[in-house]
Amino acid sequence: MPDRIGKIVITHPDRIVLRAPDTRKLDLARYYEAIGPRILPHLQKRRVALLRYPDGADKPGFFQKHITTDLPKGVSRDAAGDLTIDSLEGLIALVQWGVIELHTWGSRAPKTEAPDRLTLDLDPGEGVDWRAIVEGAQLARGLMQEVGLVPFLKSTGGKGLHLVAPLKPAAGWDDVKALAHGLAMRLETVLPERFVANMAKAKRRGRIFVDYLRNGNGATAIAAFSVRGRVGGPVSMPLPWDLLDTGEDLRGPAFNLRNARQWAEAHPDPWADYAASRRQVGPRMLARLGLAPSEP
Repeated sequence: MPDRIGKIVITHPDRIVLRAPDTRKLDLARYYEAIGPRILPHLQKRRVALLRYPDGADKPGFFQKHITTDLPKGVSRDAAGDLTIDSLEGLIALVQWGVIELHTWGSRAPKTEAPDRLTLDLDPGEGVDWRAIVEGAQLARGLMQEVGLVPFLKSTGGKGLHLVAPLKPAAGWDDVKALAHGLAMRLETVLPERFVANMAKAKRRGRIFVDYLRNGNGATAIAAFSVRGRVGGPVSMPLPWDLLDTGEDLRGPAFNLRNARQWAEAHPDPWADYAASRRQVGPRMLARLGLAPSEP
């Protein structure tokens, strides 16, 4: 009998797709099957970009936004040629194709020109320890709340943290990106020893780069519950803010494909109020950072 996840046959099921510990392609597919009810709400109706490792962990991967061949059932292509994942069957079919990471746009169909979230990616430079990252996240949260946003917390599976604020899909890409840039600049202006809004690596040593560029049209961010194609199989996890107070280091593979589902099932959903927390980006919010709306 072939190895199957639902209707999808998993070829080369024993191929090692992640290291430390060695993780098989079939194990990855089973993770996505188990986490399906939690990850699909973060994927459906959003354009996605894929990080594929079709030959496993020891061969180069590649980032892909468009697929020109026939798509598997459960995966769609919109008028612009961008991909969306419509069902668990489609998600597992992409894993069968060698996909590990899932990155999503900041808008959702049918309002693809109006973002429904703002993401600040706190990316620590060399020499920034976990305690400084925690303090940076709390400071950024406070500023976002001051301008009227409701930020939610997510690990990235890497070095930093994401602060994600749900939006009403009304303002365009330019205004949302300007607001994110304004937040980054305000943090740098008030606390230049802690934050930098310039992506030049030479300026980031000992400081946190507030990456606002994930809010542009076509930019993406790692999806909640997505595995990363990195050692340890880390997972990007929605987290409660009070978990930062424990001192526990939440970077890298602290959450991974072996413990993420169990952790999520054992704790209340930290993003339960996400949909009810949407705010509208408008002139008043922009003015709090000294910004003006873009021309219509």
